[in-house]
Order: sequence, then structure tokens, then C-alpha cells
Amino acid sequence: MKRVLELLRNTDRPLGSYVWRAWLIAMLPSLVVSALVTFALPDSAPPLKGPAVFILVGVLFLSPWLETLLMWPVLWLLKRCIGSMVGVAAASAVFWGVLHSLAAPAWGLVVAWPFFVFSLCFLAWEKKSAGRAIVATAVLHMCQNALPALALALAS
Repeated sequence: MKRVLELLRNTDRPLGSYVWRAWLIAMLPSLVVSALVTFALPDSAPPLKGPAVFILVGVLFLSPWLETLLMWPVLWLLKRCIGSMVGVAAASAVFWGVLHSLAAPAWGLVVAWPFFVFSLCFLAWEKKSAGRAIVATAVLHMCQNALPALALALAS
């Protein structure tokens, strides 16, 4: 875990390289959790309704950017209450997991780890600039959502 945290804290590499590594860190455990949740609770998928193109645009573009922008004040507040970067990211992951669970209870379990990684990404890049933090986190989130978006596209 220490090595993972070091990788996520290190913003001295190009943004694309950082996002690639962070995406692997977010996606691989997320796939395992998603498979376990789907196996244990087959009807636990979030209720995404509407035309496929709107769902895809929402999942791939709107939600990553909107949630990243909303993450900014949440992290700002958590930093005032919690002293460590890991603690802030963990609290943020719980917050976003609970919010996603409002739509589908098991969904919060699936998104908690990625939001922990997104939060660490934002906090690390924010030290360079808020703009870089927003871009890095939103692009990472878009990458994370690409596989579910592909599954939705194939299902429709």
C-alpha cells in the first residue's frame, strides 16, 4: 500500500503517465469488487435509464467533470477537519460511496476505491495547481468510467 500511495503522490511525471498508472491502481481492485458485488447481488446495478447516447455522454463526460468539480469543495472542507492526506481521501471515498449508494446500495461499495484514488489524485495535483488537479482527476475518472460505458453501449 505504501508503494501505491507513493505513486499517487508523485506528480513529477507527465500527466498522461500519471493518469495511466492511477487508472490501473483504481481499475484493477474496482473490477474485483464489482465482480464480487455482481455475483453476490445480481440485481445491484445502478438504475441508468434513458437513451443510450445520453447515458454514455453522462457516464463518460458529464459525471467525471461534475463530480470532480464537486469533489473540490468536499476535499477543501475535509482538509480542515482531517490532518492526513490518506485520511482526507478515505473520508472523501466514504462520502462519495454513500452518495452513490443512494441510487443503488451496492454501488457505493464499487465506487469507494476509485474515489479514494480520485481524491488522492486531486490532492496531489492540487499542490501544483487547482486546474491541474481538476484535469488530472476528471481524466482519470473518465478512464475509470470507460469500461462501464462500453458495457452499457454493448448492452443497448
